[in-house]
Amino acid sequence: MEHKIKIKRFFLYVTVLAIFVLSFRNEALGFTPSADGNMNNNAANPSEDLPLSSDWIQTNWSASNSFFNLCGSKNKVFARTWDSFNGGRMFITNNDGTNWNQVGTADSSIDILSIVMLDSRILAGTWNGLIQSADDGTTWDAFTTTGIPADAAIWSIAIINSTLFAGTTGAIYKSTDNGSTWTEISSGIADDARITSIVASGENLFAGSANNGVFKSTNNGTSWTTINSNLTNTNISQLVGLDNKLFAVTLTGVFISDNSGASWAADPSGLTKVNCLVAVNDQIIAGTEDNGTYLSVDNGVTWTSFSTGMPADNRIWSLALNNNGIFAGTSSGIWFTSYPNKVGIEGEISVPSTFILKQNYPNPFNQSTTISFSIPSKSFVSLKIYDLQGREVATIFSEEIPAGDYTRQWDATDLSSGIYFYRLQAGSYSEAKKLILLR
Repeated sequence: MEHKIKIKRFFLYVTVLAIFVLSFRNEALGFTPSADGNMNNNAANPSEDLPLSSDWIQTNWSASNSFFNLCGSKNKVFARTWDSFNGGRMFITNNDGTNWNQVGTADSSIDILSIVMLDSRILAGTWNGLIQSADDGTTWDAFTTTGIPADAAIWSIAIINSTLFAGTTGAIYKSTDNGSTWTEISSGIADDARITSIVASGENLFAGSANNGVFKSTNNGTSWTTINSNLTNTNISQLVGLDNKLFAVTLTGVFISDNSGASWAADPSGLTKVNCLVAVNDQIIAGTEDNGTYLSVDNGVTWTSFSTGMPADNRIWSLALNNNGIFAGTSSGIWFTSYPNKVGIEGEISVPSTFILKQNYPNPFNQSTTISFSIPSKSFVSLKIYDLQGREVATIFSEEIPAGDYTRQWDATDLSSGIYFYRLQAGSYSEAKKLILLR
C-alpha cells in the first residue's frame, strides 16, 4: 500500500511539473472545456439551421491576465487565470461576460480543473478532490464522497445519460447518484494516464489522456481498450465528438477518426497549431496558437477564419460554451460570440419577450465598446451613434433581422473624446443611451 501511495505521489508530481513546463513553453493546456459529454451535445445546442454569429466581442475583463483554462456547463463559464502579481485565481460569469465575479477569496486556493452543473449545485473537480457550491459559485464546500480518493486531481468531469464520469490520473470513476458515491471503472487504463476528456458516441465511451492516447469502452466503462492506431502523438489535450467523427487535439496537431477510434489520421485540412476545439451542432470551432479561431461546417474537412472582431494573431488558450454563446480565453483577454438566438438550458430557442437595449461596456471606453440588444420579433433594426448636437456620426447596424439577442462592437478610433448617444430603432420602438469616449 505504501508503495502504491509513493507511485501515485510521484505521478502527481510529474503531472504538476509538466503543466508548469508546458505553461512557460507557451503551449496550451488541455482541460475539458465542457462537462456535457455526449457526442455533439454541448452546454448549449442552438437550432441546427441557425449559423453562428461571425463577430467576437471582448468581455468586461482586464486583458492583462493570462488564461490557462475556460470550462463551462449550462449557464456558467469559469475562467482559471494566472498572473505574476496575483497568482492563480478563478472567476465566473452567468451571462455573456458582462460581469465576472471572483470565486472565493484571493487566498482561498480554489483552483477548478473541471465543472458540471447538477440541478441547483455546481460540482467542481480540483487538484484535491471535489468541491461543490449551492449559491452560484459564491461559496464552496468540500464534497465528501465515497469511492473516489479525497486527494485525487479531477482533470475531467462529464455527464452522459444522467451518469457522472470523472477522470483522474490512472483511473476513471462513475456515479449514478449525483456524485455522492463513485465506482472505479479503470480496467485497461494505464496507471500514469491523466484523463483529460471523456465523451460518448452511441453505446461507446472514449477517454483521452495526456500521455497514453485514447481509450475506448464498449460496456459503459467496465473495461477499456487502447485505440492508438496511426495516432503518432499520444499526448491528448482534448477529445471532441461531432456526428460520427472523433477529434483528438495534440501538441503536434489534430487527429481524426471516422470509425469509432479503430484508426486515426492526421487532419488533412492543413489547419495547424490547434490548442482547443468546441462543437456546436454540426459546426466545430478551433482555437489556434497564433492565428485566432477557425470554423468548419463540414466535420473538419475545410476551415474558414472565424476571428472577426479579435486582434490579429490572437492566441486562443481555450474555448467554452454556455447558454449565451461561445467564450474564448485568449492572449488579449476573454472574448465572446453569441448564438443568433439565446438558447435555453434544455436546448430550446428562447425568443425575447420585449425590446431591450443594454448599457454599453466598457463605459467609459477609449477606443471600442460593445452594445447588446434584444428584439421580440422580426424587425428592420438600426443602431446609430449621435453626438451632443444630435448629428449622426456612425451607423453600427441597419438591416432586417429575426427575433433574438444581438451584440455589436463600435470602434470610435476616428472620433474625439466626449459624450455620445446610441439609439436603437425597430419599428415604433426607439430607445437611446449615453456613452462616454475618453482618450
